[in-house]
Amino acid sequence: MGRGQGRVCETVALCAIATLLACGTPPSESPATKPNFVYILVDDLGYGDVDLELPELDVFRNPHVETPRLANFAAQSLVLTDHYSASPVCSPSRAGLLTGRTPERADIRLWINDIRDNDTHFLSGKELTAAEVLRSAGYSSAVIGKWHLNGADWESKAAWTGWTGSFPKQQGFDYAIVSKENPHETRRLEQNTQDDPGDFFDGDGNPLGTVTGWTSQLITDWAVRWLEELRDQSKPFFLYLPYDAVHERVENPSEYTSLYATGDPDRDLYYGNITYLDHQIGRFLDTLDRLGLEEDTVVFFSSDNGPEVCKVYSGAWRSYGTSWPYRGQKRQVLEGGVRVPGMVRWVGKIEPRVSGTPNSTLDVLPTLAELAGAQVPSDAELDGASLAGHFLRGDEVVRSKPLYWQFERRGENWSTVGDEYQRRYDGRRKIAEPVPQVSIRAGDYVLRAYGGSRPYSELQRFYLFDIVRDRAESFELSATEPTRFKSMKRALLAMHADVNRDRLARQREIAGRVDAR
Repeated sequence: MGRGQGRVCETVALCAIATLLACGTPPSESPATKPNFVYILVDDLGYGDVDLELPELDVFRNPHVETPRLANFAAQSLVLTDHYSASPVCSPSRAGLLTGRTPERADIRLWINDIRDNDTHFLSGKELTAAEVLRSAGYSSAVIGKWHLNGADWESKAAWTGWTGSFPKQQGFDYAIVSKENPHETRRLEQNTQDDPGDFFDGDGNPLGTVTGWTSQLITDWAVRWLEELRDQSKPFFLYLPYDAVHERVENPSEYTSLYATGDPDRDLYYGNITYLDHQIGRFLDTLDRLGLEEDTVVFFSSDNGPEVCKVYSGAWRSYGTSWPYRGQKRQVLEGGVRVPGMVRWVGKIEPRVSGTPNSTLDVLPTLAELAGAQVPSDAELDGASLAGHFLRGDEVVRSKPLYWQFERRGENWSTVGDEYQRRYDGRRKIAEPVPQVSIRAGDYVLRAYGGSRPYSELQRFYLFDIVRDRAESFELSATEPTRFKSMKRALLAMHADVNRDRLARQREIAGRVDAR
């Protein structure tokens, strides 16, 4: 359901939580000076794909990769061990991050295909984005990198101001340099890599043509230039910085690939891509510091979903990412598909520490709004909650809705190869075990729900796990925790019904627009 329709969302009963989030209530407190915001989103980086060098943690300690700049950032940040993306695939994940709403509500249920544009699958202009909320509070905004939220004809300039409302400027961004999907994977799918990509456009739909460089370096170059020269320095800013690394097809400057000598050149390429991305993020952070913006800017770091499954398609031969120590990878609502590295830094305001409080990219919009003192319309019907108090004071996060994931086009299950931080799924080795299509988390517990083989089939099987004490999900608890199981099942079914009502309404709306053309 979009803005202005005014339907009150069904209250979700979950343990003692019984009231809806008061989205339209002004924040109780906000900084005297509005902070800037930077959201760094990387692509397909797994939960186990970084070494943050934090001795107090037994996660984020991959000994096979080098991420020194992210380790330095972690030392200055609130590190989120229980951070989740909105979806296990890219387009829905990005929609959830920008809107604070479960992406299935907007009928964004899979990645948006570059080749088969049909104006039926996109982030509608009727959805409220973080950029629009912050604009109302006096912010300028920019997006530089991978957009992947429009289904209209990317090549037609008229579409950039057309009825879908799905392009960056229509979604509240003042400035944009974007690719629809991965800039190296559009017109020349099997030929392009991250080296000298094409398919970047400015915010008015003008193609930049083939540009010289590597995508992580180019995105950083453009972000640095925007910070130094192009932004409106009279306003606070929101910079959304979605990198395309480490999505296939990866490619690096040779000195980064040669950092590794695993005996497998494809694994060396993947690890080198992580380190090259780490270097470019460090370049960007150095710019913030050099411009004296580090104490005025809240910087977020996250990944859009879990790691790609190695060899699952013809271009995925370098996908050596890992979700260790959790089960699942991209395309699955198991932990490894949606639990990702997460950090937030605000020098002098947010105390560097580690938090195990469950949170989601759906929480980004309400959090930015509270920190900026921005008003969120009362009919926005968000699924996330503000983390501002938790970030600044360590407050408990109060939710009116459970953390919820729905992915009906779920991937198959695959066998694992390797151990610990070298464990990955092999896309050539399928097994019969099904994967869930819906999941919620409440406290230390997750409930997985399964239906039939077809999308949107009735949910019939439910499994409860303590994800804190049982990372491998080896011990099913519905019989030993019957009260919790029943409560979480009610909450899951209520969310599932509510989300699907919105999804069907959006489908009917878009179909009507397409038929009328």
